[in-house]
Amino acid sequence: MKKLLICMLVVLLMAQLCACGRLERLKSVELPPLPQITERPAPAESEHAAEETKPAEATPESVPAEQQDDTAIRQNVIVNFKKTEMLDYDPAEGEQLILTFSYVTPHVTIPGREAASAAINEYIAMLDETYYTGNDYGDGSSDGYYGMLEQAEDNFTYVRETGADFPLEFSCERSADVERADGRVLSLDFSTYSYAGGAHGFYVTRSYVFDTETGEVVSFNSLSDDMAALRSYLVQHMMEMVETDELYHDAIASYVPAENLEKSLGALLRDGSWYLTNDALVIFSDLYEISSYAAGIQSFRFPFEELGSLLDSRWIASAKTGSGSFTIQDTGSVENGSVPILDMLSVDDGAAQICLRSGACAYDVKISRTGYAEEAGWFYLGETLWYCSCMENSGVQLSASIPDGYPNLALSYVGEGGELHRALISQSGENGSFVLMEEGVKFSPYN
Repeated sequence: MKKLLICMLVVLLMAQLCACGRLERLKSVELPPLPQITERPAPAESEHAAEETKPAEATPESVPAEQQDDTAIRQNVIVNFKKTEMLDYDPAEGEQLILTFSYVTPHVTIPGREAASAAINEYIAMLDETYYTGNDYGDGSSDGYYGMLEQAEDNFTYVRETGADFPLEFSCERSADVERADGRVLSLDFSTYSYAGGAHGFYVTRSYVFDTETGEVVSFNSLSDDMAALRSYLVQHMMEMVETDELYHDAIASYVPAENLEKSLGALLRDGSWYLTNDALVIFSDLYEISSYAAGIQSFRFPFEELGSLLDSRWIASAKTGSGSFTIQDTGSVENGSVPILDMLSVDDGAAQICLRSGACAYDVKISRTGYAEEAGWFYLGETLWYCSCMENSGVQLSASIPDGYPNLALSYVGEGGELHRALISQSGENGSFVLMEEGVKFSPYN
């Protein structure tokens, strides 16, 4: 830690010596236009939000399944992910990579709910502007592209002039993914990893839950009509997990003094540190907040059936028990009008034009990049490229390179009985036809 602090001080001193000319150059760079942000009133604070946490007095009653609206899970919510990446090289010879700056932008389409889609995309645009510029537009935080570039160039100059043994490659990379999407809720997860010297990088996760009917951001304080009871229940059960679960105990109990545990866990109940899945409410910490760097971010999962009536039934999803499966074929062989096409995804400049077609009803459909971990002997899912909450006798067109023998894309979805299916998108070595490889393929248990 001392070494890291010394390194940071040295870089800051060098930045002050070299800043004048560089700042003048950066000021002349034209930034992208800001999105038109519509001001919205801040969510009303619950009257119980500031109350002290008290022990839960009773176990919450469960919410009957028949109270849930099954039509909500059949609402199409489509998310197309676009990655923006900038690579910068040293200001001397232009050969040494000194900065990788990237971010993934989810673009949301909710058929029949254009106003909600626009509101969600507008909010995401604001998050992008904050991340790119480093300015505060109301939410999120970042050093910004030009701030990171200045640090990387100053670091390169210092290493070159002094011969210091510092890493030359800085990075700031933000990914995005869907935790849940249906006719009520869209939970988006943004994870940022940044490295600006030192022993290791730093990562931050922020989640945003949107009401897919209105497009508004759902605040934590709107999850229940009795927030005091919900907060009390969550804190007490997190404390129980720390006391009884070995993994939580090892990660948290040795880091947070016992007398501060209740307060520290209660502080996690805030906007940005929670999301909804298909079957649970998830609360998570920041790095270093309640555990060491090595232990990582801590998350707590609360199934809906355990929360019961403490959680407003509006946020509880029906079970996704699909019955659909997928077929794959060359787009040219698909008869015109035979299948409704929900969207088109262009992954790269590859010549392959294919159609992924669902049978009956398939949920949580994802097209992801994939790679192979040779030592473990399994494929793993990388960044999500496309997502659809529900596909029923419909298709998505895909333009991409589909190599034979080394698949780089994968399809995943929830099918019959709620079972998760994963398949590699590949070509047959016999006749070159496109195939979905599922049987005999081993996927990482961590995806």
